[in-house]
Amino acid sequence: MSTFTTYDLAVPVLTRGLLTFDHILHKAEAHAKANGIDADAVYPTARLIIDQHPLIFQVQNATKTVRNYVITLTGEDIPAFEDDEKTIADLHTRIQQALALLKKVTPEVANKRAETESSTFNPSGSHPVTLKAKDAVVFQGVPNFIFHLTTGYSILRAQGIPVGKADFIANFIGVPGYE
Repeated sequence: MSTFTTYDLAVPVLTRGLLTFDHILHKAEAHAKANGIDADAVYPTARLIIDQHPLIFQVQNATKTVRNYVITLTGEDIPAFEDDEKTIADLHTRIQQALALLKKVTPEVANKRAETESSTFNPSGSHPVTLKAKDAVVFQGVPNFIFHLTTGYSILRAQGIPVGKADFIANFIGVPGYE
């Protein structure tokens, strides 16, 4: 039976998910160029529904999740992102910054902290939860990240970007050409 460490479950998933986000943003840019659309005027503020946050927020929150869990897994003090992105290029830069943060995580430190540290957060706004760092990463961090990635993907899909399941899954399973 194979076992997975917290590092094994978190860092590759977050890394590959960020690569997926970057990939679908590149597809959005290509689609816009081919169809005479100003990608920066349309996509960053696009939403699925009026009361849901736009694409820019989805990238920001996915990368905030990465930052928060890099802090959890390394114990390092990492400055917050500025949340001042306005263009697709800005979103690519933000994703690259989050990828660079993930490179700071080492299996030895992450796995030790996963077992010895705890994390408190308040997902509902009224019921704070304290979890072992391992559980916080696996049961809150990764699902939250995937939620924002999926929502960002869906926003672009709703804008007519020709992305499909392969565009979402390929980086997770290492299919070449989807970086």
